[in-house]
Formats: sequence, structure tokens, C-alpha cells
Amino acid sequence: MKKLLFAISAMAIILSSCSQPTETNTSISGRFVGSGTDSVFLERISDKFDKAEQVAAAALADDGSFDFDLTIAEGESPRFYRLAFNKSNRPVTLVVAPGDDIKLESAGNIFLNYSVEGSEESALIAQFTHEYFASADELANIAENQLVATGANRQLERRAYDLAREAMLTQVRFVGAHQDCLAAIYALHHNVAEQYIPQLEGQGISIVHYRSVLEGIKEKYASSPYIEVLERSIAESEAFNRVLDGMTEVSYPDLELVDVMGVKHKLSDNDGKVVLLYFWSALNPMCNNLNADLKALYNEYNERGFEIYHVSVDDDKESWVTAINKQNLPWPSLYTAGDARVIEIYNVLKVPTTYIISREGDITPVAENIDAIAREVKREI
Repeated sequence: MKKLLFAISAMAIILSSCSQPTETNTSISGRFVGSGTDSVFLERISDKFDKAEQVAAAALADDGSFDFDLTIAEGESPRFYRLAFNKSNRPVTLVVAPGDDIKLESAGNIFLNYSVEGSEESALIAQFTHEYFASADELANIAENQLVATGANRQLERRAYDLAREAMLTQVRFVGAHQDCLAAIYALHHNVAEQYIPQLEGQGISIVHYRSVLEGIKEKYASSPYIEVLERSIAESEAFNRVLDGMTEVSYPDLELVDVMGVKHKLSDNDGKVVLLYFWSALNPMCNNLNADLKALYNEYNERGFEIYHVSVDDDKESWVTAINKQNLPWPSLYTAGDARVIEIYNVLKVPTTYIISREGDITPVAENIDAIAREVKREI
């Protein structure tokens, strides 16, 4: 009996030890020269992509080298990590699997110049990063200098459009070529082109690409937690599309904002008229001067079908209310109430920002001065 009990106990111990996952040594090392940074932080990105947890940190050696050793359960599905830095370099995203020996090298700006070995997925992310941001960074630089869609420099506007389109095509080509790779998930989540050039919205990554990547990941990484993330993204997109299908179709993104009395005004209520869509701030002298200049134009052409959809981007509601009461504007002034989506939809990088919407619903950016606006209004009227 004692022998039987001993045998059972021994078997329990064996089974217990077998149930414990085997930890596998994994390393991430490299050398960053001339990067302007002195430290590197290893962070694990959550499976929902909503946060990053620091798991290790290291000071770069005199020669720029660093080394991280970690243990990951054998058989665990690859996860997204990133190397973050304490200065101007942007984080580098990696896909780390148990047992990987990942090595990175870079000279100068890490994000734009790094190379990686020991992880095929991480190398694909590096490839996409270098190709995509070659265009996206120049586009962002143009936008940050407030030169996109001002009407003042058509050549620069065309350059911005071409850069946005190239970034978008790079993204679509990459995702199409690597549908069964986790690197494609990384590529899916960039929208720099549409952020700066809203005219390109809908011409790049679509729900079709998400579905293709989902099927590829299911086949190659059946236990990946990112399958659920992709399924959720697709479900949310489908739900949003169902909402859109129930809305009146217009050739521009519709808005519904409130005036100072809380009355709602829809942009599409002005269909069939010539509309100046005008984003402004009560704290900006140029905007207030334009408000004054527009009064005469509005009074002259309002009865002939000219309207102004006047959108304040002020964070301080009191400043907005004070300004419109003081200026005695003849059209309703509307408030975003801090809804950043309104700003993003219409690519408002500065104020004033102005668009003309024709009677047919075509929307065109126009220079933010009374002469250019008056010229467009008279042409459309």
C-alpha cells in the first residue's frame, strides 16, 4: 500500500512538473552609434495595443552597445515589444518570439536607419518603417510648417499630395505582400497620409485588408492574441459602416454642431447652397479680422444662396461666446465642444482654415483671405 501511495505521489510530482511551461532564454542586443541617446528601454506592448509596460532598461556602453536577456515561455505566441529612448529618437518596434537572438545596428537617427537580424518579423517591420516614413516624414514636415492646402503654394500642395499617395501605396503594397505576418498588423495601424490629405480618405487600407491579414494570422499564428484584436477592429469598422449607410450621402464629411443657444446645425442642411466652411479661433487676430471682412460678402450674397458654417476650435468656451457677442456676426457660430474628431476630419492644422463647398457638394480648400474667398464665392454663385 505504501509503495502504491509513493508511486501515486511520484506520478503527481512528474505530472506537476510537466505542466509547468519551460522558460526559454531570449536576447535583444545591439549597437547604436551617433544616435544622441544614452539609454534604451525595453517595453512590452499590451496585446490590445493600448499601453506599453517597461520590462528592462540599460545605459548604452561607450561604444553604443546594449544587451537585454529575458525568459519567455516556450511555445508562447510572438508578441510586440519596442525599444524606447530618452531623447529625440522614436521607438523601434520588434516582434519577439521565445528563443530569439535579435541584434540591431544603427548609425545616426535610430528609427530611420536601424537594421535588425534574428527575427524575420522584426526585419519586415524595419523594412516597412524605412519605406513608409521616407514619404510620411516629409509630408508631416510640410504640414507642420502650415503649408498644406493654403492655396499659396500649389507646387508644395502637389508635393504633399504625391507624398501622401506614395506613403499610402507603400502601406497597401506591404500589407498585400505580407498578409500572414505580424508585421502587417504594425503596418495596418498607420494613417499619416489620410491624416494630412483627407481627399485620399478611403483609397488606402480598408476593411478588406484587415480581413486578409486576419485569415493569414489565423493560419500562421493560430494561438496569437492579435486574432481577437483584428476581429474586434473589423467588427467596429462594420458597425461604423452600418451607421454611415443610414446617413444621407454627401461628398464631404457631415458635421452637426451647436450654436451659442445650444441649437444644432448640420453642415448638410446647406446642401444646394454655396458654403464657406470656416474653422477659426476667438484668440486669433487673423480670424477676427477675417470675420469682419466676411460680413460685407455675406450680406451681399446670402440671399443668393451663400452661407457660412463657422466652426470655433477654441478650448475656452467663454472666449468664443465673448467674441461672437462682441463681433455681432450675422451667421450662426458653432462650437466643437472639444470634439477632436471634427478637427481631424477636416485636417485643421492651423486657424483660419477655409473650404468652399459648391452647390453640387464639391469641397475645395481656399486661401484664408477675403479676396480669395470672395473670388470663389462669386464664381460659384
